[in-house]
This record gives sequence, C-alpha cells and structure tokens, in this order.
Amino acid sequence: MDAEKIRREKFLSSRLLNDGCKSTARRNANYCFAVTAAIAALNIILYAVRGSDTGDFSVDPVWGSFSVNNLFAAVVRCFTHSNWQHVLLNMLCFLIAGIYLERKKGSLPFLLFMALMIPFTKFSTCTNDISLGGIGFSGVNYGLYGYIAVEYIFTLLRRRKRDIINIVAGAAMLGLIYFAMCFNGGTSSVGFEWYPYDLLHNLAHASGFVAGLVLGLVEQGTEWLCVGRRTDGEQ
Repeated sequence: MDAEKIRREKFLSSRLLNDGCKSTARRNANYCFAVTAAIAALNIILYAVRGSDTGDFSVDPVWGSFSVNNLFAAVVRCFTHSNWQHVLLNMLCFLIAGIYLERKKGSLPFLLFMALMIPFTKFSTCTNDISLGGIGFSGVNYGLYGYIAVEYIFTLLRRRKRDIINIVAGAAMLGLIYFAMCFNGGTSSVGFEWYPYDLLHNLAHASGFVAGLVLGLVEQGTEWLCVGRRTDGEQ
C-alpha cells in the first residue's frame, strides 16, 4: 500500500502534469487535468441534453445598463451553444488553453481561477448591448488567451520561472492563440484569414480578451511585487 501511494504521488508530481517551477503539494497538484475535462464535458453534455435551450436556467438580459440580472444571463449564455460545430470548436479551443493553465496552476487553483474568469469576462460583455446577446464559451476562451499572453511575458521576465518546458509550451500556446484569432467561422463555416479576424470582428471576443489581459496584469504584477518585497526583506 505504501509503495502504491508513493507511486501515485510521484505520478501526480511529474513534470508532464505539473509546472516544475511550482510546489506540487496536494492543494496545487494537477489531478490529470480533471477541471479542464469537467468543464468541457459539462458544455458538451448540456448541449446534448438541452440543445440551444437552457430552459429554466435562461434569463433574458435587460438592454442598456449593467445589472446582476445581465451578468447572470451572460454567464448562463456562455454555456449555451447554437449547434454541434459551435460547441465542439469552443471546447477544442478551451481544452488547449485549459490544459496549459491547469498544468501551471494545479487543479484546485485552476478551478478557483475559472470561477473568477468566467464571471469576469462576462462582466465585460455586460457593458455593451451587442455581445450580451451572444452565446457560447468563446468569450471565456478569449479571456484565457489574454491571460496566457500576459502570463507568458512574466514567465520570460522572471528567471526562476524560465523552465524549458514552460518556455516551449508557452511559445507553442501563443502560436495556437494567434491561429485561433485568425479563425473566420464558428457556427456554420470554417475559414481563416492571415490577420486576427476573429478578435477584431467580434465584440464579445475582444471584450473577453481585454478582461483576460487585465486579470493577468493584476495577478502577475501583484505576484511580481510581492516576490520583490520578500527578496528585499531577506537581504
């Protein structure tokens, strides 16, 4: 039993599952990307069961002003999709970003992070009438894209986080993010442009991206300042 426990703990602390620059205690270990898989499964199951109709969970937004009602409506709408192509493309994009972040944060911290990211990106959509009427998880995906862009820059700036896996994985992630931004389609067609067409032509995506940038700057900047003050105090 002890040998099995040691083997399991060693697996959960492996560098394939976890960023080598963070502690792999139980509270921040990556439990085989369980949170990413659960969120993707939830979206797919909801569409399989309810289609585009969220039934009693649906709340109609009130146009023209921010309210808790609008925020709740926007959160519900991010788990609503128009067809199978829409939900599967959104979940493919989410899986790529979620796997990257869950490896770096750990499963429980990533769960808390998503509990903040979803309403935060939806808060930004409540500031305008256009994107509030949209459905789908793509606005949250763009929030993750903005956050990852900031997080990667801070990874390069901080020596203790310049693990080779982090550098290579982050560079590949930025390439995939740019590829996603060039997407032209979603619910009925598939196409690509050479420039970030999808970001520039969808206000919900743009507002989600900006929200992710803000969240990333606040979190990474705060961590940078805290580490700097702790280092100065030890000298």
